[in-house]
Amino acid sequence: MKRYRFTLAALLIFAILLAWVLTQERGRVPEEGEIFRFSPQQIVKLEVNQDDNKLVLERRDQQWYLIEPLHGLADSDKVDSMLKSLVQIKPGKREGVDLANPDYGLDQPVLTVTFETRAGRATTVKLGAKSGTGDDHFATISGRPELYLIKTSFKTALEKSADDLRDKTLVGLKKEDVRRLKIERPATTIIAERISAGDTHKWQLRQPVEAAADRFAVEDMVDGIIRAKAASFADRPEDLGSVGLDKPQAIVSLTTTDGQERTFRIGKQIEKEVPKEYGEGTEQKQVVYVDMEQRPQLLLVTADLLNQVSRSLFDLRDKTVLDFAKEKVLQVKVQSKQKLNFAASKNQDGQWMLAAPVGMQAQADKIDDILWDLGSLQAAAFEKEQPEQGDLMDYGLAVPHTVITLKIAGQSRSIKVRLGNKAQPGARYCQTSESEQVYQINATVLLDDLPADLEALTSPEETESQSLLQPNTLSQP
Repeated sequence: MKRYRFTLAALLIFAILLAWVLTQERGRVPEEGEIFRFSPQQIVKLEVNQDDNKLVLERRDQQWYLIEPLHGLADSDKVDSMLKSLVQIKPGKREGVDLANPDYGLDQPVLTVTFETRAGRATTVKLGAKSGTGDDHFATISGRPELYLIKTSFKTALEKSADDLRDKTLVGLKKEDVRRLKIERPATTIIAERISAGDTHKWQLRQPVEAAADRFAVEDMVDGIIRAKAASFADRPEDLGSVGLDKPQAIVSLTTTDGQERTFRIGKQIEKEVPKEYGEGTEQKQVVYVDMEQRPQLLLVTADLLNQVSRSLFDLRDKTVLDFAKEKVLQVKVQSKQKLNFAASKNQDGQWMLAAPVGMQAQADKIDDILWDLGSLQAAAFEKEQPEQGDLMDYGLAVPHTVITLKIAGQSRSIKVRLGNKAQPGARYCQTSESEQVYQINATVLLDDLPADLEALTSPEETESQSLLQPNTLSQP
């Protein structure tokens, strides 16, 4: 019984290994007319010889590398396109012919392609002279005695130069793959992380402050890094100081969702003649030296990359002062040294009713203007993260100029906005109940929209019909 089980186990292992070998070596079912069973993913080495030009590429993990005539990363998409043209050829075939016939031109092929699979099997395709139709080349395939006719388009797809195939991308990532960004500059280090929130996400600054990031600013910078391409390449000098990489202007690291990291250093900025991005010829451009990990040569990238990673902390920080849904506000209370002190609540019919200084209906558009202004407040500067009591006195926030309180549906705690002294023309110091942060904000529009008297908040008809006005029961801040 034990022997029977052992035999079954051995047969099972053999079947698994056989399936793996067949999958690795063949990999796919060829279409009618195709002669190769390999998929592009099973090819690990490619050599193309044309005249005196030799091109050698090698796959390492999932990345293709140029080996000859130069060393460097290859554009894997372009290489895979070449391989697809190779494995999907559908040649014509002639049997029983003399392959040594000089009319076929196989003794001096115009193109020789050799590829090797993961299983170590090498195959060579040789293209000779053109056939009488002019659209085909006579060809041979190693290990096969037949004469083949292969379309000229195959030759076109395989005759690429090393420059055609060089990977000019900087990091080779998609924006949605990046979950962490770190930028080290001489004066500061900025770290931002992407945080999932249901079906969406946000960015959070981790260094030099713990604060919400401006999602669009961070993603725009990440997108700029990802879209950056080498305008040219340079040999790595022995003295990295000559290209400014001994003391880089910035060191940038991108961490992906699966934990991979791409790091590069930005060195000296120079003006150099580089190939045009579009069209023929060259042009003078401001470029920076970039040292990318796992790249044997330096990249010369347009100076736009340096501008992208030189954004200030203020540029990347979320400048929203208040985050609330205006339609969920149930009550607004204003206490001001110079404006009307009032409290208004929304009734069941959605109308704004004054509770103070008198009981009457308020103009909805006046309340909406105030809420719109509050929701639109943006920090003009981040004054102080954790102010002390003496700081609040200096900012005029210990005894504020104006306090606006909002009661929000579904929230037990009200939101308060305190406006203090003038920081500069048109700007005031501001603090909310949501954090200790002291901002500078442009408060001109908000203060202008606060009503100066009861008439500005209600319709003239209602104000005139109010015979007995209750005294203002709201104290100034």
